[in-house]
Amino acid sequence: MQERIEKFNQMLMDIDRKRIPVGLYHGEMGLCIYFYEVARLTSEKKYSDFADRLLDDVINSVDENSAIEIENGLTGICMGINYLLEKGYTKGNPNHVLKNFDDKIMKTLLFNLIYEKNMTLPAIHILTGKLIYLAVRLQNIKLSKDERWIMQNLIIENINKIESCEIEKFTEPVFFSLADYFTPLYLRLLQQISQLHFYDYKIEKIVEGLSAPLLYRYPLNKANRLLLCSAMNDVAATFSGIKGWKEHIEVLQHRLDIPSVVHEFRNKNIAFFNGLCGLYYLLRKTGMGNEYNDLFLSKITRSDIWDQALASDDALQSSISLYGGLPGVILTYLHILHPNDPVVFFDHVIGQYV
Repeated sequence: MQERIEKFNQMLMDIDRKRIPVGLYHGEMGLCIYFYEVARLTSEKKYSDFADRLLDDVINSVDENSAIEIENGLTGICMGINYLLEKGYTKGNPNHVLKNFDDKIMKTLLFNLIYEKNMTLPAIHILTGKLIYLAVRLQNIKLSKDERWIMQNLIIENINKIESCEIEKFTEPVFFSLADYFTPLYLRLLQQISQLHFYDYKIEKIVEGLSAPLLYRYPLNKANRLLLCSAMNDVAATFSGIKGWKEHIEVLQHRLDIPSVVHEFRNKNIAFFNGLCGLYYLLRKTGMGNEYNDLFLSKITRSDIWDQALASDDALQSSISLYGGLPGVILTYLHILHPNDPVVFFDHVIGQYV
């Protein structure tokens, strides 16, 4: 396995970086995080040096025409940079480094308020990701008073806009997906805003309004069931007086046989975004992870995706995604081998963005 990882990393470092998109999920920002994490886990300086070069590429690539969304755009890049600054992988004050980027994201949120009338669920999904980013930025106690006020008000007005839209907020994806299941994402946003204590009464009322439809929801996909359960559990811990949530969480967890859930993932379905590795971090968050480590290691090492990805440069191109490819899988594999290691990026993602 070590040979595979070293070969993959070398192939990544040799690839023509102009062929790689810039974003967090599938591009250079994601690879930058990957190499910083791998450098720490392996103590290999060549990996941190390469991560430095990737970060320079990302910052130099962002301009006024850059997309905004999390997956391939500026919001995801800012999430990544904020994480690197928080963890000390790179130095700087996030309130200075991210200021121009934050201003552009906030302008799009203001534009959305003024011009977007009848929003679809995919558009609201993208909007929610931007609001989660602002909620993360508001955790920085050194944010200027004016920026804090603007961010808070943009969150308030856009939450009100989401609530005014007549859309189905509870649709479950057919397959397990950490990023495509809107209900847990929205619950996570509400919980994060409640912890900032600037819109408490309204957020509590929104959560109460979600109770009736939520308590009738029972996702068919077992992994999605666990994802919803995790988000509801976090919200219930914040709003302890919500009736019926504790009982429904117990219903969602009842007879949830984790080994059978793991075995439902197909041989190549091991990525973070919608596969086995995403389930691993989700289980870690719910406190059920470590006892299944051997099972996860077995599934990861036996997957055919390794031979497929390492076969050629063209095959490698489809496997470079942090969220959907081998970088996320390798981080998970290394993390399982070092379960007591400090929090890695995907732990951070599960706790804040998913």
